[in-house]
Amino acid sequence: MINIAIIGAGMTGITLANMLQTKVKLTLFEKSRGIGGRMSTRRAEPYQFNHGAQYFKINNKEFKDFLSPLIKKKIIKPWKPNYIEFINKKFIKKHKFNNKYYTGVTKMNSIVKYLAKNSFFIKSSCKIEEIKREQNKWIIIDSEKLYYGPYDWLFLTIPPNQTTDILDKNFKYLQIIKKIKMRSCYSIMLGFEKIKEFNFDTALLLDEDIRWLSINKRNIGKKVFTNLLINSSYNFAEKNINRSNDLLSEFLIKQASGILNYDLKHYNHKAVHFWKYAMTEKSNNFGSFLDENLKIVVSGDWCMNGKVEGAFLSAKDAVRKFLTYIN
Repeated sequence: MINIAIIGAGMTGITLANMLQTKVKLTLFEKSRGIGGRMSTRRAEPYQFNHGAQYFKINNKEFKDFLSPLIKKKIIKPWKPNYIEFINKKFIKKHKFNNKYYTGVTKMNSIVKYLAKNSFFIKSSCKIEEIKREQNKWIIIDSEKLYYGPYDWLFLTIPPNQTTDILDKNFKYLQIIKKIKMRSCYSIMLGFEKIKEFNFDTALLLDEDIRWLSINKRNIGKKVFTNLLINSSYNFAEKNINRSNDLLSEFLIKQASGILNYDLKHYNHKAVHFWKYAMTEKSNNFGSFLDENLKIVVSGDWCMNGKVEGAFLSAKDAVRKFLTYIN
C-alpha cells in the first residue's frame, strides 16, 4: 500500500485524510498541540473563543454532503447572527444571513475533531522543517532533528510561505506558490463576568484599525460569561507586527470602547493571538498542485478562496489528481 505523509492538520489536511484513509497508509503531522488550524477554539475557563474562523458558508453540494453527518449529530448548525456594519464609528446597516452559513454548535474546533475520529494517526507538536529525497522515497525531518519515513508521497497543506520554505527547489509549481501572498491579523480575546448588552452578535467595521467584533455568551450553571473577540484589520496588523502584545491590545481595546461607547478595560480575562497567515491577499482558483515526478501534492484553502469551503475544495481536487495518477 502507498505510504503518504500529510503535513498540516487543518481543515485541508483532515479532509485529505478522510478521503484517502481507505486507499493509502497515511500519517498527519501537525506543528501545534491541537488540530484545526484557523478553525480554532481558545479555552480559558469559564471563557471560550472561536478566534479563527467563526462561521463558514456552504455553496458546494459535495461539501454539504461531506458535512451532513455533523449537521445530523448537531455538531454544526445554521448561523444566523444579529450582524451589523459600522463605518467611521457609526452604524450603517444590518445583514440577514441565509441558510448557507454554519458554525459549530459549541465550538469550531469540534468540527475537525469529529472528522479526525477515524483510522489515521496524527502526530502533533511536530513541526516539519525539512524534506529529503532518498532512493525515490521521502524522508521528513522535524524541528528536533527527528526523522520520519520513508514515504512514497508527500502532501503539504501548510501556508504558502511555509510550503516554499521546505519544498524541493525543483517542484514544478514553486514559482506560482511563491507569488501567493497572505495577510496577517491580531485577535484580542476578552472575557467578562459583567458587561452591558449590545444590539449585535457580530459587527464588521469598515475603514478602522478593527475589522471585526464578535460577542457571545456562555452559560455555566446560573452564571453567564461574555466572550468578546476583537480582530484587527490586516493593515493594522502588518504595520504593528513588531509592537508588543500589551501595547497593541491596549490600543485596540480603546478603539473598540470608542466604537461601542462602553469602557471595555474592566475585563476578567485577556489573551492575544497573532495570525501570521490569516487570509489570502486575493481569491485563487488553483485547486491544488501535483508534481508527478517528485510525488508531492500541495493544497490548502489559500489555493482557492481562503475560506473553509475552499479548504475542502482544494483537498477534493488534490485527491482527484492523486487517484487519477496512481490508478
